[in-house]
Amino acid sequence: MRRAVAVVLHLVTAIVVALVLLTGWQWFLGGDLGAAFGEAARLLFLFMDIGLGVWLVLLVVGAVRGWRRVVPSAVVGVLLNLLTVLVVGFVQQGAVAWAFLFFGLTAGLAFLVGAGVSSIFVPRLVKPTTPAERRT
Repeated sequence: MRRAVAVVLHLVTAIVVALVLLTGWQWFLGGDLGAAFGEAARLLFLFMDIGLGVWLVLLVVGAVRGWRRVVPSAVVGVLLNLLTVLVVGFVQQGAVAWAFLFFGLTAGLAFLVGAGVSSIFVPRLVKPTTPAERRT
């Protein structure tokens, strides 16, 4: 049960931190706070969706197998996401692939910071109780 809670907390923490960072960035670029939050959510969930999904699958597999590689799993998710965004950008007619790549990089970097923050704070919140849980 603790591992499932840890997976959910990792996901929520990473998303919240990424949204805060992206909202701040969009607000800095211009516009009001509400529009900045909307753009931040669009960037994260449109240009980082594959990466979030891959990361969640790797977190669940890691929780089942007993290893906690949060940040390396996030890096794998970001790299696969960037590849997907680049391919989609080239395939779509009229799309500027490099703009898509920039959006994916922006969302990916904010997500990596969020994953790093979650890897620091979640283990402190969800502590193992048995010696066997402490060893994994």
